[in-house]
Amino acid sequence: MYEVEMKFPIASPSDFERKLEPFGVALGSAVEEFDQFYRHPSRDFAKTDEALRIRRRVFTDGSEENFLTYKGPKTDPLTKTRKEIEIRLDTDQPWHDVLTALGFQPAMVVTKIRRRGSLEQNGRTFDVVLDVLPNNLGTFAEIETLVEETDREDARQAVLDLAVALDLKESIRTSYLEMLQKIT
Repeated sequence: MYEVEMKFPIASPSDFERKLEPFGVALGSAVEEFDQFYRHPSRDFAKTDEALRIRRRVFTDGSEENFLTYKGPKTDPLTKTRKEIEIRLDTDQPWHDVLTALGFQPAMVVTKIRRRGSLEQNGRTFDVVLDVLPNNLGTFAEIETLVEETDREDARQAVLDLAVALDLKESIRTSYLEMLQKIT
């Protein structure tokens, strides 16, 4: 699968939520996410524009879910379109130990508070999220959809069109990991 995504800095979360109302989108409850990124034993993911992480998502009721995610290099200059492979993990298994036994080294942990909504438009499902990052890194809106490789171009245009419809401007392609690395 390919993830087609755009990210935008948001000055006012309440203004962003108001922009979603005409589309019938209400963001869900806040969820805390912890993304443990890993370094590859023989190649530099920063140079290859790849990422490997384990995401731990903690809900307000204390329940959790975990995912192992590989993200490939970005494929176009306007969006963050990239190959994504995501596997849901059992929470009680030592996945970190498996990766380190294979030579992967823990890099940084990125934390955020995320609220997610879903939008159906023209036969396509979009995730719309609002992320609040710690350390004054900011608040961001993301629009994303998952597609097969053959649908990347149509999905890319659909994400660009939705960004315009939501009056989102000044997209950024920098990952949260890259932002955190700049301040540490």
